[in-house]
Amino acid sequence: MKKIVMVLVSSLVFAVLFVGTGIASEYERRGGKDYERGERHEGKIYGMVEKLPKDVIGTWVVDGKEILVTKDTFVKEEYGKAVVGAYVEIEGSYIGKTFTARKIEIRGKRK
Repeated sequence: MKKIVMVLVSSLVFAVLFVGTGIASEYERRGGKDYERGERHEGKIYGMVEKLPKDVIGTWVVDGKEILVTKDTFVKEEYGKAVVGAYVEIEGSYIGKTFTARKIEIRGKRK
């Protein structure tokens, strides 16, 4: 019985190491750049609004990064208004090299 358990445990450890190595190798083979394949990655961006479209919907520039704001983006203006110079926290996702905002919270205006 002891030998059977040892064989099962050894097989399980081998399987986990083998599969993990395969996943790591695939990531390395792609150069660690999943965004080039159009895969979605969640993220947050914090920074100062540098540029806004005439309407809230469109492309914002926050600390030099372009942020796509759609009609589905929730803009929370509890602590300030969406204006140039406002400090914001943005939740969203990268699809490819484009960051699309899901939620923007205005944190105030920096002086």
